[in-house]
Amino acid sequence: MKKSYLLFVLFSSLLITHCGSSKSVVKVDPYIGSWSLLIEDTPQGNISATMMITKNTEGAYSGRVNSDVGAFDLYDVQIMDSKLSAGFMVQGAEFDIIGDFDDMFFKGYVSGMGEDYPTNGNKVPE
Repeated sequence: MKKSYLLFVLFSSLLITHCGSSKSVVKVDPYIGSWSLLIEDTPQGNISATMMITKNTEGAYSGRVNSDVGAFDLYDVQIMDSKLSAGFMVQGAEFDIIGDFDDMFFKGYVSGMGEDYPTNGNKVPE
């Protein structure tokens, strides 16, 4: 009787430990996706924009900004320690977007032509 009880306990413990969920958790990159932005106090007034950030299989970020004044590809996109830096061209003029991600929020600046424009926004839920 003791042997059968012992075998039952061993079998049950093996079953519980080896037949549990074997799903691996994939960490989602919190920066990938669409971000709704407001670029403030520009010569054209406040500009609404959507920044889309993607990441390729090698781990390099890229992006695009669609705004009230046009669509622009981001280049030299770097995100390290929740800080974004990237560049884009508007009618031949070079601009930079620099800022910090804080969970679902972005706070930073668009800089160009000697001016800094406050830029704030939030991640668009999928």
